[in-house]
Formats: sequence, structure tokens, C-alpha cells
Amino acid sequence: MLTMQNIEAELSYAYLHAVASRAGLICERTGRGSDDAGVDAVLRVRGQLAEDSQLTSFTVDVQLKATIVQPVESGGCYAFPLKMKNYDELRSIRTTSPQLLVVLLLPANAEEWLMHSRESLVTRRCAYWLSLWGAPASANEASQTVYVPTVNLLSVENLRGLMSRFSRREKISYDV
Repeated sequence: MLTMQNIEAELSYAYLHAVASRAGLICERTGRGSDDAGVDAVLRVRGQLAEDSQLTSFTVDVQLKATIVQPVESGGCYAFPLKMKNYDELRSIRTTSPQLLVVLLLPANAEEWLMHSRESLVTRRCAYWLSLWGAPASANEASQTVYVPTVNLLSVENLRGLMSRFSRREKISYDV
């Protein structure tokens, strides 16, 4: 039987996989070795996403998080605590693949996480993405609070736009 934390992790992957699939992207779960490196999933692009795409074959590494703690929106952002190990991995500018943090916000009541009927399969709440590329070093030892803009909703349209930016070799910095 899965723990609640494992169920949250599985739902975060299912959310990413569903959105990526609908966006026409390949979404792959990584193995234990990649998980230790802070990579839970890989998005793969094969094909030209936009007329000005410079890359037609590339990957994006994704670290997935899920939380039932309902963050408070302030200044158009949600504050999210991230372990220092994860923060340092995601802020690195020495990677060949872009890296994203994807945070799935779940209702506090687990009975509301997923509902289904003959007509629909509904996941409550949604996920947001964040690039920490180039974020400043932190003197903290345990965790670093990051600020996820509410406009960074992980939707089909937003994910395709984000991947198009990566296909143009854009570096998406942490600007909060």
C-alpha cells in the first residue's frame, strides 16, 4: 500500500504526463539514479515546435513536488519551501538540459484529489512550473523558499509555449 506522500508523488507525475501528452510531448518517468540527482521525469521533444525553433530534438529535466499545504498568494506568487539539495540542483547553470520544478497543489482533503465517473476524470487543483536557472546561492542549510508565479500554470498551452522557448535556446531565469 502506498503512503500518502507516495500517492501525492504519483499524482504529480500523472498530472505532468497528462498535460505533456495532450501538448504532444513525450513524458518519461526516470529511474532511481536520476531521482537521486533530483530528476523525476524527462520531457522529450521530437519535431519543430515553432517556426523559429533552433532545436528539434531536446529534453527538459523535471523535478516533481506535491503539497496539500495551501499556499497563500502574495504579489502574484506562491511561496514554496524547497530542500537545499533540490534548490542547488535546480539553480545550476552547468547543465545541458533545461530544468524545471513542477509543484502540484492538492486539496487538503485526500478524497477530493481525484474523482471519476463515466463522463469524466477530474483532478482537483493544479500544478505550476518554475525555472530556478541562475538563482542566487543561499546560506541556508535546510531549505530555501522559492516563489512560483501564479501565471506559470502548467497547462497544455503554457507547456507548449515554454517548450517553444526552450527550442529557441532561451534561458529562463529565476526572476522573482
